[in-house]
Amino acid sequence: MHKEKKSFLIYMDAYLHIITLPAEQRGELFSSLFWYAGQVAKKGYMDVTVAAAQCPGLSPETRMAFYFMADSIQRDTIQWLEKQANYQAAAERREEKKRHTVAPMPFKGRGVDVYPSDEEAARLSRG
Repeated sequence: MHKEKKSFLIYMDAYLHIITLPAEQRGELFSSLFWYAGQVAKKGYMDVTVAAAQCPGLSPETRMAFYFMADSIQRDTIQWLEKQANYQAAAERREEKKRHTVAPMPFKGRGVDVYPSDEEAARLSRG
């Protein structure tokens, strides 16, 4: 089961770099970052320079802000995708272990029901 990435982060330290841009360019930047985050989430990677070339409405200053902010989005998305793959692999390992694990058989010992250790259960199953 693959989860779809539904968000991305914009870090507060970017504010000082983009506040001097005109409002229209900040809007272009924000729209471009949304588009880029969606592309990276689908493909797993997208070259920032190639992506910036596909955003013709960005001024040179805005393009520079796009580069460093898009780099953060890509880094975070790659880490998220890796975590999702690790979670999926762990879930599959747990399911596989469940299929091959036999519940321990209880036995009586000194009047109390107890479960044998793994070694004892293996010895008991061998006879």
